[in-house]
Amino acid sequence: MNFLPIVERELRVAARRPEAHRVRVLFLALTVALWFFLWIIHQHGQAPTTLSRNLYEAMSVIAFSFAIASGLIFAADTLSAEKRAGTLGLLFLTDLKGYDVMLGKLAAHSLNGFYGLLGMLPVLALPLLMGGVSLGEFARLALALLATMFQSLGVAMYISALCRETQAALLGTFFVLLT
Repeated sequence: MNFLPIVERELRVAARRPEAHRVRVLFLALTVALWFFLWIIHQHGQAPTTLSRNLYEAMSVIAFSFAIASGLIFAADTLSAEKRAGTLGLLFLTDLKGYDVMLGKLAAHSLNGFYGLLGMLPVLALPLLMGGVSLGEFARLALALLATMFQSLGVAMYISALCRETQAALLGTFFVLLT
């Protein structure tokens, strides 16, 4: 028997969906467009290091906002939808453990958010090439964004496990993430 069979299956299914590729390209394109927009706004006689520092800070705030909102966007209604459909109990009739089901659902619903964040990271690295940000600072930001995204997804899964209705799961997740 595989170690995490539902995770493997859900990742294979999610990777074959066409929107998995579209999400990466879309987030990269949006981040590049936003980066050029901010570059045009902030470029008024500044030194390249100051300009790159300002762009890095603005883009990191946007990426952090996405990492926080990813739980609300991607995972707030995962387990509550299974409870409403009556299929969650069927999963526990098999020889699967609770962590198999939870990690499988988390992997399936967080893949697009992870791809979106992964698409933002090369654009966040542009100030590194311009000289305003160190490699250590960029690496710490990337790790903090990943940790924030997984914490947001975990909170959303927890609230979704407690709720049965979509609105209750979304509102609960929103208020917990807001605090």
